Amino acid sequence: MTVLLISLTIILNLLLQSTVLPYFEILDKVPNTGLIIVVIIALAKGRYYGGLLGMLIGLLQDILFSTTIGVNSIIYFFAGYLIGYVEDTFARDSLINIIIFTALGTIYYNIFYSLYMYFLNRPVTFILAVKSVFSFEVIYNCIVAILLYKLFQKIISEPKIRFSKR
Repeated sequence: MTVLLISLTIILNLLLQSTVLPYFEILDKVPNTGLIIVVIIALAKGRYYGGLLGMLIGLLQDILFSTTIGVNSIIYFFAGYLIGYVEDTFARDSLINIIIFTALGTIYYNIFYSLYMYFLNRPVTFILAVKSVFSFEVIYNCIVAILLYKLFQKIISEPKIRFSKR
């Protein structure tokens, strides 16, 4: 059941990223829902799900949207794996943890994406890299992460069975 829900989430995310999300551009930034989903799943399911899901979402994004294959896949893999590594350390149901790890994940993504593009001889200046790291995208991703987390809670939450005396 979990694999089916995650597969449907990946497909729906790719559809939304390619069709609807470009219309929600604010200050030249679009929310990185792929990264947000990797963060939420990594915190909920652990490092193996986070790493595998990160690699899969990143590879699909590279194939569909990028001229360079593998950059998003590597970055998402390590983001999902490292965030999933702290699964047992932090409370999974805490909204503040989702916000903190989404912000850290967005900063991590922008730093390493700029580095990869620099080493691949793409035009990346230091000023442009710093602007991308500390951009509005961090705040925008955190706001979208709150909405997606609330949606995931309703969809993926397991029912709790309680027996009480009557």
